[in-house]
Amino acid sequence: MKNLAPYSAGYSDVDVSIVDYDKNIARHAWNCYRMTWRELQDVEYDVNDKRVHEAIRNIIAFKALPMPREQALMTFRIENVSRVCLAQITRQRKAAFNVESQMPQPVGHNVIIPLNIWQDENLRKEAIELCEASQNFYNKLVDMGIPYQDARYMLIHGQTTSFVYVVDINTFCGSFGMRCENNLSDEINLVYRLCLHRMLEQLEEDYESGDIDELTYLFYKDILAGCDCQGAKQRKGMNTDKVFGNSFMRFNDANEEVTAATVNCTCDFKKSAWYAELMRMYDNEEFELLFPGEKEMIERWKAGIFNET
Repeated sequence: MKNLAPYSAGYSDVDVSIVDYDKNIARHAWNCYRMTWRELQDVEYDVNDKRVHEAIRNIIAFKALPMPREQALMTFRIENVSRVCLAQITRQRKAAFNVESQMPQPVGHNVIIPLNIWQDENLRKEAIELCEASQNFYNKLVDMGIPYQDARYMLIHGQTTSFVYVVDINTFCGSFGMRCENNLSDEINLVYRLCLHRMLEQLEEDYESGDIDELTYLFYKDILAGCDCQGAKQRKGMNTDKVFGNSFMRFNDANEEVTAATVNCTCDFKKSAWYAELMRMYDNEEFELLFPGEKEMIERWKAGIFNET
């Protein structure tokens, strides 16, 4: 884990890596599937057997035995996210987490200052002063012998932490509907994009090195290909939350309810941290983190076009 400054400029220090995943999921899927049919029960797993290929393809497509998809676990190491993001991601009902503790040890001071605040010189100065006041008071309490678990109450919610996230591929893909909806999610939006990107990178590396076979590679890659926000398949903006509505306008409004939420939204999306982060991704040419159509969406913003796709 790298040493961080007392504060971070937006989500620039957020990082994700792969701890492990089931590298024999296709073999496991076949060994479960073949018990359905008496004539297949003694057929061993073979990537060159057309029957095995067909079974794995059907499992991927939800046409046969959903159990292996539910058992395909991935473990991510997620570092330097705010406690705000932690509170969001741990709402996940079907997953397991182990989080860096703030009770038996002092924290490593690092607070995420949202990029929209960081980019304003006056606001950045005030934010840093606030962070420093909180951190100095925490240090004072600890030096006085106040237990760590009590002193931590005086820290800002943007204080960062790290954790491992264990999740099956079905639950993971389903999370993208809301977690990667630009009009709803920001830091956690980036976390899921990084998880997906790192997993796809790991699959390529392991397949090329021979650590996984073709069917395991296809199992993960084909299922993960469906990861995107709600409405992406229909190419329609479906967010009805009234903070931004469908202001980001990756897609046109799905219906009148979405349009009403957008027209009457309570905040200007151009002043949001996620707007600034997407702009930074584009400027840094991190196009691998963008979903289809988002590069063009950002280019429209840069051209001053905000209300059409």
